[in-house]
Amino acid sequence: MDHRAFTLIELLVVIAIVALLIGILLPTLNAARKTAEQVKCYSNLRQIALSSTMYADANNGWSPALGVPWVRSPFWAFVVQSDADSETYSADSVLVCPSADRVHGRIMTRTYAVSVTGLAGKPGDRANYDDEAVHVPLWNIQRPGEVGWYIDSETAPVTGTAPPLTRTISTVDFRDGGHVPARLGYYHGGPKPKYNFVRFDTSTGSQVKVPESWLDPLP
Repeated sequence: MDHRAFTLIELLVVIAIVALLIGILLPTLNAARKTAEQVKCYSNLRQIALSSTMYADANNGWSPALGVPWVRSPFWAFVVQSDADSETYSADSVLVCPSADRVHGRIMTRTYAVSVTGLAGKPGDRANYDDEAVHVPLWNIQRPGEVGWYIDSETAPVTGTAPPLTRTISTVDFRDGGHVPARLGYYHGGPKPKYNFVRFDTSTGSQVKVPESWLDPLP
């Protein structure tokens, strides 16, 4: 029986065809992966907002705490994880955007932040989330369909104790010119990366810049 082997030219042709197919399919596969990550991130943000709304329903309309106590409920991240019945700061929790793992090159355990606009201890603010448990009266939110609540966040230097490397910053004051470029997590999109967010009406979206309506102090 004649067992004919491939010639060098035939092998090179096959390799060239395989390389061509990979070159054609790889961008499509990357786009599909990023789309799946986007959908998952939206789902996470919506679930975080829904958990926070459920907490408010059970607490006379007040949201979970924006800051202190950082290591236990009613800090918003602990409230969300308790509602999801998941292990505290686990890699597969609702608090992790899948794109953040890829961008940071390590397994993350929290990658979202909450808006503390108007509650950061600045002149005229009614409270400071870093000094006391500060809750937002959800019934007093003006235009809930236009105001950001939770967003993708980035690791950033902070005054005092910083979160571990597996967690991004957990608060953003949209009035603060230093917070916006340093703390927002631009994990999504193409040539112009965007961050994902969820509004107080639990609708989600992506954008590059911070809208003017987000600069108004929270009640």
